[in-house]
Amino acid sequence: MPQIKAHDEIKIKASIEDVWNVLLDIPNYPKWWPKLVNLKILRLNPEIIATEFQANPLGGKSFACRVINIIPHKEIKLDYYEGIYRGPGVWNIEARDGLVMVSYSVDLEIVDKSIALLSRIIPIPKLHSMIFKRILNELSEQVKSKK
Repeated sequence: MPQIKAHDEIKIKASIEDVWNVLLDIPNYPKWWPKLVNLKILRLNPEIIATEFQANPLGGKSFACRVINIIPHKEIKLDYYEGIYRGPGVWNIEARDGLVMVSYSVDLEIVDKSIALLSRIIPIPKLHSMIFKRILNELSEQVKSKK
């Protein structure tokens, strides 16, 4: 099956604590993620591990993720477990030169046959990065608005 391998990052002028708090505030993701992602929370766990959410992209097919591991102030690991993709996604944050480097990486298998076929024509990893760059920009704005 075809894969999506993508890595996107942004530098945010903020404390690592401020960025971490926004990333852990998963119930508020639908408020600041781009509307075209159409994100909804499926299951919320107060400890964050096992929290699940689903993306229903406009004009696309849905997929769901769950939080499977957290290393405080450093990493949030996700598992894409349902829908068109399977595999890991990882948020990483790191303080560097007075800024916070935030990145999101995926290494996903496209399990939906129609999307797999479409991936032969359309560069799905580039589309993923295009959307994730918007998410990262919105993350930066969200962090700034919390100050």
